[in-house]
Amino acid sequence: QRVALTSILVMKPKLLILDEPTSQMDPIGTREVFGVVRRMAEDGMTVVMVEHKMEWIAEFADRVVALKDGQILLEGSSSEVLTSDLLAENGFGISRYTSTAREAKKRGLWKKSNLPVTLDEAVEGFKL
Repeated sequence: QRVALTSILVMKPKLLILDEPTSQMDPIGTREVFGVVRRMAEDGMTVVMVEHKMEWIAEFADRVVALKDGQILLEGSSSEVLTSDLLAENGFGISRYTSTAREAKKRGLWKKSNLPVTLDEAVEGFKL
């Protein structure tokens, strides 16, 4: 998958559509693929990606669209979409950091207004 992405870079397309490019990859391979995708986007390429790894989406995506039954359920920044109650209510998985902070908020232990999606956001939010 990494080799395929690298070979696409040489062709410099304006649009790239990826379907689960990191499936079956370990975290190192996933980070490498997302790094290549980020470079493509920084070079002006539009990248549309189907992906289920929430923490990675949050870290790398400019905009997130959640689809259900072929219809747009949610659209917005990664933080807006990936922490939405509507996402969980419709059977989408949510970040373990979001679910932990959501539970902490119910118990009065999460003081920040925004819920985290990434580990760094969770660590920052739980600091005393």
